[in-house]
Amino acid sequence: MLYFVKGVFYQGGLYMLEEFILELDMLSQGFLNTRATILIDGIISFLGMLPIIIMISILFAKRGYIKIHQSLQVSLLLMTISALALFAYSVHYVEGFESLIQQGSSMGVREAFILLTIHITTVVITLLIWSLTIFYAYSDVKRRALPGLYSETHRRAGRRVLLGILLISLTSISIYWILYMA
Repeated sequence: MLYFVKGVFYQGGLYMLEEFILELDMLSQGFLNTRATILIDGIISFLGMLPIIIMISILFAKRGYIKIHQSLQVSLLLMTISALALFAYSVHYVEGFESLIQQGSSMGVREAFILLTIHITTVVITLLIWSLTIFYAYSDVKRRALPGLYSETHRRAGRRVLLGILLISLTSISIYWILYMA
């Protein structure tokens, strides 16, 4: 029996992502005029704008709006994890990575897998650094060492995160290009 609770489908307690996506008609034609679905177009738009949103968050911190910076960083981290998980799920399980490449990509399967490996490695490292930066920032704020004693360390970690986010954005757009445009 299929249950609809709080916008999510359940069957015997198990989450039914396929039905949820199909119910919302998220597999219809996207808005970027490619072969991609509206879900993929939305995710890639978010990932493409992510570096700009992160820089806006950094500006909030520089102007003294620390609470807004904190809230944005945590929200963006969670949204990025969700977006990347949905992107991976849709590309690999719903549409099929190899079939997408064979449908019209000018790149070979081997080269696409190399790009995918670079993307996944970048994602894992960046999300780990980003999570640790947020974790240590919260603990340093509790000890009243941030802003203050650990501000420069936090800035350096933030720069690494921003670089990783730029790479995630670029590799995500590259994968999108290969799968849906080339």
